[in-house]
Amino acid sequence: MPVFARVDHLIIAVRELDAAARAYGAMLGLAPSWRGTHPTHGTENVIFGLSNCYLELLALGPGQATSPVALALEAYLARKPEGLFAIALGTDDVASAFAHLQHAGLTPTPISDGDARGSDGTTRRWRSFLIPREVARGVNVLVIEHTSAAPAASQPLPGSTSSVTGVDHVVLFSDDLASGLALWRDTFAIGERWQREIPERGTLNVGLKVGGVTIELVAPLGNSAGERGERLWGAAYAVPDCDAAVARLRAAAVPISDARPGLAPRTRIATVKWADRIPTLLLQHLARS
Repeated sequence: MPVFARVDHLIIAVRELDAAARAYGAMLGLAPSWRGTHPTHGTENVIFGLSNCYLELLALGPGQATSPVALALEAYLARKPEGLFAIALGTDDVASAFAHLQHAGLTPTPISDGDARGSDGTTRRWRSFLIPREVARGVNVLVIEHTSAAPAASQPLPGSTSSVTGVDHVVLFSDDLASGLALWRDTFAIGERWQREIPERGTLNVGLKVGGVTIELVAPLGNSAGERGERLWGAAYAVPDCDAAVARLRAAAVPISDARPGLAPRTRIATVKWADRIPTLLLQHLARS
């Protein structure tokens, strides 16, 4: 049985939750499916439910940050206005995942119960633990088992065409590919699907896939072995028609490049050119001829 069943969600740290929700809604072409608070953490969030995972926009709530999560978020947002704060890996048995990672020599935080209170009066519950960034080579990794229903799918905004359907891949930069693969592929047991050298960029890219989302490790060509580890960088979102998505974003005043062929075979991509937000691509997989 795999350790992880899916990429459960991506956590995007933001300073202004309302502004970020509007920006991501326009980019995705979707309405949020949840808004709520985490009373025990002192944070608040907006969620967009996609076909293969969900996006969580996470901000500090009112009042002074006191919980470990809020303090870490506060420190992160002191350095940048937005960024990929964490990746949450989903499991159907959080105790088994915890035991596996402990046996592999990692030191996760204890399993804890969590809950969020929705603005509509509903409550979501889960069990989770954190693999701290100093243990997970620079990346905050949350492992989560939902004990109530996961967030619902977001609905397209009125008049939206070619709305985002899911996360195609999330990019992690690595300065030591061998050590990165030892963690993400071997310890986390996330299957490797492909490797590509991209000489014009001087990188070796490796795709690991779990639950319909690719985790792409990007490392310099050669045998470098730095000390920084990995860092979450950006995300690519799947759309059914890249050209139509470009037209939709331009109509919503979201800056975006023209659509163009992607580096991967039979893909078409466009770059969202917004300022102070995470690097973002829209990506269409073309049908095989």
